[in-house]
Amino acid sequence: MLLEQFLAPRILIVAGKGGVGKTTVAAALALVAARSGRRVCIAEIDRTGTLPKLFGREALSYDPSELSPGVWGMEVVVEEAMAEYLEVQYHIRRISRVLTGAHFIDYITTAAPGLKDIFVLGKIWYLEQGRPVAGASPKFDTIIVDAQAAGHMLTFLSAPMGLSDTVQVGPVRKQSDWLGDMLRNPARTRVHIVTLLEEMPVAETLETTAALDERLGISSGAVFANAVYSEALPRNDWLEAHDGARLGGAGGLTKPLAGRSALRSEAKAAGINLDDEDFDALFAYARFLEARQKVQRHHLRALRRGTARPVVELPFLFSAGLALPDIDRLADVIQDGIAAL
Repeated sequence: MLLEQFLAPRILIVAGKGGVGKTTVAAALALVAARSGRRVCIAEIDRTGTLPKLFGREALSYDPSELSPGVWGMEVVVEEAMAEYLEVQYHIRRISRVLTGAHFIDYITTAAPGLKDIFVLGKIWYLEQGRPVAGASPKFDTIIVDAQAAGHMLTFLSAPMGLSDTVQVGPVRKQSDWLGDMLRNPARTRVHIVTLLEEMPVAETLETTAALDERLGISSGAVFANAVYSEALPRNDWLEAHDGARLGGAGGLTKPLAGRSALRSEAKAAGINLDDEDFDALFAYARFLEARQKVQRHHLRALRRGTARPVVELPFLFSAGLALPDIDRLADVIQDGIAAL
């Protein structure tokens, strides 16, 4: 698939079960889009504060701020979104701030479920339209929505359709229809799902893609299988070295001993001295990785069987804390993965 085709919809919603790395993937997608010359805005919806840390920043605000060349970030806060809505739609600047206190927001969203999501989606619509809204936001070519966890995300995306059924006339109905059209138009919006290759995330991913297609009529794009373990060392090599320590003295088995000796020499050249206990720990970890790879391959087969959506595999990153170089590496993998679709 051509990158231009993948990035054709201006709104890319990134969703997935909590803890699968959707914010990381959203950030990497933003770098991919920015590399192609697009002005990108990442809108963080769930307010976890993870996004700015990936770019080495402290926090986001409601007004977009530049995180990296070509990439802006913002935190969509419902109180701010409602105040902006009242100001833009009804030109009531002063009263909008009075009516958007936390207690009032809770009151009206309890009385009209889904209205909170309408305000948030309305902000995404304003960004897509390139309208001069609060903060004098620049016009963005790509808006990446770092959405809530998958279960809440379906409720979030269905809000315009639900409100259209409830409210039959008036500006709220009209604006709900606009939002529904935005979400259901595959030329404007696409939802990408992030998952881990584990039983529960894969099952929830398959349920979510089915719900998007069949119940909501919203186009789902790629599925990103995150944190996939790769084979760090060919299995025969580490088995030779491991078995050599246990059987080398039994007579004639010099090749396994040579395997361990070679690993020891390479480690020493890198300034690392390995004793037999170190080797035992390394081989135990290698067996653990092999077992994890086997489990992941099983769930990857189930994922591919269960969805017609393209699956892009992303590597497990052995980092104490992810930072911009890690996101840049994931962007490389995503770019290659898109080209292979």
